[in-house]
Amino acid sequence: MEFFTVSCLRKGKVSIDGSCLGENKKGDMLSVFQCEAGLHDISLECQIGRKCREMTQRVMIAGTNPFVPREFRFFCDLADDLYR
Repeated sequence: MEFFTVSCLRKGKVSIDGSCLGENKKGDMLSVFQCEAGLHDISLECQIGRKCREMTQRVMIAGTNPFVPREFRFFCDLADDLYR
């Protein structure tokens, strides 16, 4: 098994290969997700209805463990909120 986290300034739903795994954060802590080793599509959907700039990343996940998961970073456009 492989392990990974998804970081973003916002809270959002994480999916791997089209299957929802849950929220990227529990409080201030990043959630750790499990998957099989290999090539995967990791997605993050912001809960406020906006998509992250990099909605999906195709990544190779291998050589991880629960203590040192691989981190994938997404960047939301926070500036849009200033105009709402």
